[in-house]
Amino acid sequence: MVRRIYIIYHEDFRLHSIELAHPENPARFDLGLEGIRGLAGIVSGRRVRLIEPPTGSLGIFKRVHSSSYVDWISSILRSRKTLWLDSDTYVSSGSIDALSRLAGAVQRAIVLALRGESSLILGRPPSHHAGFNGRAMGAPSQGFCIFNATALIGSILSKHGKTVIVDFDVHHGNGTQEILYNRGDITHIDIHQDPSTTFPYTGYPDQIGDGEGRGTKINIVVPPISGDDIYLDALRLVEIILDYIKPDFIVASAGFDAFRGDTDAVLSNVGSKFYYMIGRLLSAKNKIAVVTVLEGGYGDGLRRGLPAYIAGLLGVRKYPLDPMSYSSRGAWKLYWEYKRHLINNIIENSKIMLPEEYVREYQYNKWRTIKSNIRRKHRRARKRR
Repeated sequence: MVRRIYIIYHEDFRLHSIELAHPENPARFDLGLEGIRGLAGIVSGRRVRLIEPPTGSLGIFKRVHSSSYVDWISSILRSRKTLWLDSDTYVSSGSIDALSRLAGAVQRAIVLALRGESSLILGRPPSHHAGFNGRAMGAPSQGFCIFNATALIGSILSKHGKTVIVDFDVHHGNGTQEILYNRGDITHIDIHQDPSTTFPYTGYPDQIGDGEGRGTKINIVVPPISGDDIYLDALRLVEIILDYIKPDFIVASAGFDAFRGDTDAVLSNVGSKFYYMIGRLLSAKNKIAVVTVLEGGYGDGLRRGLPAYIAGLLGVRKYPLDPMSYSSRGAWKLYWEYKRHLINNIIENSKIMLPEEYVREYQYNKWRTIKSNIRRKHRRARKRR
């Protein structure tokens, strides 16, 4: 488990803001910091440390974005004007300060990771929808994102060891996937809501990468209104892949907008249990460090999901979790169809070897059997408690 985690935060991140109502605003930090402070009675202060990043150069983002895109954005930022890059994504007078701190946070997180220390960049704006030239994979917008810190960290760490990116935002990390699509040195696992129902409308199981990257992009699709049971089943596949790769570094593209009630724009039924369990899984399956980059989360996801994730990373055994939430019959049936398609793609296109018993379960069993097995497992766990 992670011994301690450094929360990389600076007040300059609040300077990326606009007067109009917008879900991606500085108030998100108040919710996130409230959640982190709530860990004080559960986790020793020595295990959760708040540190400030230096100011960094925006030029570092040319490692994952085109030079023309970075230069264009930089010129806009230097003007300190408030402009809309698209219908969702804005820049403001303070965005250059926020993004310069984000560049510095990336550098600080990498230094910590190479020392074997884990960190969480509590920064803004988010990252994973920003592609090589901005909009990615035909998306209608950049989804609040300007530069991709997640892809950048993964790219740099991959030079020092086997690196896996795990994205669990409710939306597909299309920018990260586009940047890494032809690269075989980084495996990108993305758990997200059915692309036919939400932005950015990408991330189907057959989008597996190309060229050297073929088979290294794993899209795990979950239906709308999925509960903890489906999300925890998705973690079984994540665990199998991590066990096979045995990564030195894990970069978590951490979105908390699948938390129930987090936002009216996305309907999901995930509670704190999933975030706690993915934290435990990621910290247990890497050799050196977990670097987490904040993506989505606009309400209770930050207040309750974020601290549960940190508690999981730190291996806290007694953490107050929400009751297990369960998915509908229709959600399970759709999930099973997507999962079976994904497993067939992994078998045919990936170098990842899946256990035979796992493959048989999804190729030959009915979704009802898988659903009932998960319910039985958690009933037994409740009885043991």
